[in-house]
Amino acid sequence: MKHLLLLLAFLISGVMPLQAQKSRPKVKILMEIRPEVNYVTHLYTLAELGFSDSTYAAKYGGTLPQAAIDTLQKYKNYLTFGQGEGGMLAGQFFFGVSAEDIPNADSMRIVMDVVMNEGRKTNVPADVMAAVRAIAEVYVTHYDAYLKNVYPQVKADMEERRQLLSQKMEEHSFVKDWERVTCYTWHRGDYHWLLYRAGQKGPSYNNLNDSTNTVWYNQDIDYQLAMFSHEFGIFLMQDSIDPIVEEMKIYTRKLDSEHDLTYVPWSAFESLACWYNCKIAGKETADYRAFGEADVKTFCRIFDRLSKEGIINPTELYHKGIMEYLNNNDGNK
Repeated sequence: MKHLLLLLAFLISGVMPLQAQKSRPKVKILMEIRPEVNYVTHLYTLAELGFSDSTYAAKYGGTLPQAAIDTLQKYKNYLTFGQGEGGMLAGQFFFGVSAEDIPNADSMRIVMDVVMNEGRKTNVPADVMAAVRAIAEVYVTHYDAYLKNVYPQVKADMEERRQLLSQKMEEHSFVKDWERVTCYTWHRGDYHWLLYRAGQKGPSYNNLNDSTNTVWYNQDIDYQLAMFSHEFGIFLMQDSIDPIVEEMKIYTRKLDSEHDLTYVPWSAFESLACWYNCKIAGKETADYRAFGEADVKTFCRIFDRLSKEGIINPTELYHKGIMEYLNNNDGNK
């Protein structure tokens, strides 16, 4: 009975013992092009909502009326996001829409109606509801034109890259590598990457659900492959670490410190993924070099020391790593 309860606990937590799934089918990492995330990043890029792409804007800037851009710009603070934080409507209008299957403007209207109904049910303030209605109208009004005049070309622009990345995924063993170093097992089926054309500069690698992520299509290939591995590791570990992230967010906000420490929970998680990625590759990886704002080097030195003490569980590394980092940065004073 004890063993049965333990197995159920693993199932609920999102990970399973490696020996429990020896006969599972091979997990595929799939590269896909879909209109929804491409439309959202099209809007975000042309309205400069934390995304920018001068080449894209020069080619497609005329496909979105200035009035629509002005409306989106007016509510920029509601829509932008990055580094684990975001405006109160980013979840609905970036992540929510990108994750849906929306074949036309009529379907987009249905999605927007759901968003507005949820706002009414939760007694969202009148000014926020006004923003929701205005943004929703932009999303609905211009979707069919985008599907007809823009999406076929951007899809064609990305097809060669999609095929290259698909080939690279066949050559790599991200799933097995991460399962080996974390002792967790992936059980969510195939992992999906949605490529988007607009927004070269902006917060890329934005997950939509437990097995779907998004990325600007044409990054440096070494960096992109390192980040594909990095993000898979984040997804694999998040069920066990996300509760601690929330706990640490509350903890850091309460600390009496002269430093802003609210970035630490996000920084520690990204750094832990970088640390594991380097262990898998046997060298410094491109994500390790790119996450300077996360203080990766400091965290990785901490994780190195803790692992030498025999601490190898991801959640324990994460929690103890944060506490040591905060102590070193006078976060407990």
